[in-house]
Amino acid sequence: MRSYVIVAVIILLGGCSSWPEHGKGGLAEKYQNYPLEDELYDSNYAQPEDVVTSEFEHLVLKLELLKSQDIKACMPAQLLKAQIYENRIRRLISAQMWQDAEHDLLLHYHALNQLTNHFDTVRQLTDCASVSITKPALETIKKQLSDLLNSDNQFAFNAFEITPKYAVRVAQAADLIKQLESVNILLVGHTDRVGTTNSNYELALKRAETVKQWLVIYGVPKVSITTLTQGSLKPYSETTPNDSSRHSDRRVEAIILDANNQNPQDKKEKALVKWTKIIAGKKE
Repeated sequence: MRSYVIVAVIILLGGCSSWPEHGKGGLAEKYQNYPLEDELYDSNYAQPEDVVTSEFEHLVLKLELLKSQDIKACMPAQLLKAQIYENRIRRLISAQMWQDAEHDLLLHYHALNQLTNHFDTVRQLTDCASVSITKPALETIKKQLSDLLNSDNQFAFNAFEITPKYAVRVAQAADLIKQLESVNILLVGHTDRVGTTNSNYELALKRAETVKQWLVIYGVPKVSITTLTQGSLKPYSETTPNDSSRHSDRRVEAIILDANNQNPQDKKEKALVKWTKIIAGKKE
């Protein structure tokens, strides 16, 4: 009799159970929201391939900067070695061998830093190379700096901490700024149009100050950076506000100024240089 009862209970439970399809975990996976939908992935984190490509482009520009400073006249063998390694990484990226490219990229990064420091020492002790960067090279670097510091996905809603993706861009920008002698940076904080005017002014200034702090941490002189706030007065887009446009509104606008240019032609640059001098005077 007991055996009949056990069989009946098993049949009853089996008939009421919902067995998951092969490869799925039923209610447990549904509870954990598995598998993740595309929109649930954090877009602030770049894919490894994007990180490798971005860092490689940064190191290419860094080597071009050394070449524009006439490193070939002082250290031709070291320059050739760096160029060979750069071409090797370029081939690995073209072949989509991401792990090998990432490994070699790390070695190339440290080698270029050592080469830069060595070159600075040689230039101080000898006159083998020209001191100033050529104007075309300077314009290229300024554009790259602007692209890095003005990239999207900088801040989350109502936050002034930079996102991990933007932190990488700031570090790359600082690496280039440290090699320039005549560049000042104006950081203008912005917010979306949610919130009060006063709170947005304060939040925008905190965002600009945060970017400044990170640049200083990475070695950029504090005196070459000025921060301003415009709150929500200048949205990135004039279209009807939506989630996408608000995300772009939460930003710090970086304007690269030539400190040696006493007569800037661009009206916007002229006004910003004036602002920079006024604020610097007040700080003093």
